[in-house]
Amino acid sequence: MKREKLKEIARQAMEDMAQEARFRPEDHQVLLKHKDRLLALTDELVKAFYDTLFATPNTRKVFHEGERPEREKTLRDWWRRTIEGPVDEDYWAWQAYVGLLHVKRVVTNPMMLGQAFLIENVVRRHVNEPEVVEALGRLIATVAAIIAHGYEKIQLLSVEETTGIGQDLIRTNVRIGVEKLLEE
Repeated sequence: MKREKLKEIARQAMEDMAQEARFRPEDHQVLLKHKDRLLALTDELVKAFYDTLFATPNTRKVFHEGERPEREKTLRDWWRRTIEGPVDEDYWAWQAYVGLLHVKRVVTNPMMLGQAFLIENVVRRHVNEPEVVEALGRLIATVAAIIAHGYEKIQLLSVEETTGIGQDLIRTNVRIGVEKLLEE
């Protein structure tokens, strides 16, 4: 998928979020202010993240044998980029790309959301300052929203491309189906 489409997915997700919940430039300044302390948590954060994934049967089966070191490097790179920046359109497009990878790897949104909050909990244990907790909460909310929106968008685009049925019709059919389910 082209970078511009990924940027569009990220922009749309952020526009749909309440402004108070969205990660802001001043939040990134807070992370930069605490950069050394946050980066010092990298090893613990990565270990806790992947220990949990590999200990949970549904998430364990997402991975291929021997790939943990590569996935850990990806998380380390994400954490460093998140803290050091830049947190710009390319960063948010990267988060949208992660949503696409989740579809490919059959990572569900509940799997993703549970792990996202684990990151916040690790940081909170070590850097329990309100400005950091608030900034990190908005970061996690924004990343999760973009990944979830990317997940939804790529499914709609894939169905449209493979069936020729437009996204509006797909959404209408889903809405009608949900209404019928709610009536039962």
